[in-house]
Amino acid sequence: MMGMQHLFQLDHSLSAWVVAHRWYPLTGVMETVTTAGRDGLLWGAIGAILAVAGRLDVRGLLQLWAALALALVVSDHIVKPIAARERPFRSNPAITVIGHRSHDSSFPSGHTAAAFAGAFALSRFAPGGRLIWWTTAVAIAYSRVYLGEHYPLDVAIGAAIGLCSAALLGWAFGRVHFAGGGAGVPAGG
Repeated sequence: MMGMQHLFQLDHSLSAWVVAHRWYPLTGVMETVTTAGRDGLLWGAIGAILAVAGRLDVRGLLQLWAALALALVVSDHIVKPIAARERPFRSNPAITVIGHRSHDSSFPSGHTAAAFAGAFALSRFAPGGRLIWWTTAVAIAYSRVYLGEHYPLDVAIGAAIGLCSAALLGWAFGRVHFAGGGAGVPAGG
């Protein structure tokens, strides 16, 4: 139990350090990134744009959307209610929130779960954008701590949930044979 106490102390200290070292020219970017990452909408929209552009087939788009949905259900509707961890701004009045104050539990970060599920799936189907996908996912995760909404451990576990969700859906979709074939990437794409 002592190990968990140290882990949570480190988590609280890291959160307070990030908030105390905000660089205000970055604040607008962090607010924009966190808004774009809400509910996985950014990732779903990127997938839809890639599909319309002929760079992602329907099966790949469905796999992306399913990974986003699974990550959000697991993080926001299963783990959060069980964990019931207070947000940093509730447990430490010195942590100020920039922007929207969430009213649900802190652990894990749903924004981050969706971001990492989206980055994982899109890296598989549109590997030319990997640097953009992963940079965006990390920026969304960092924005949640920067804005005072989450602890670092919240985003780390959110990232793990997102990665596992996308990997599981990748495996499942690989086992299901659809009429017309297709693995997510259009022929020649």
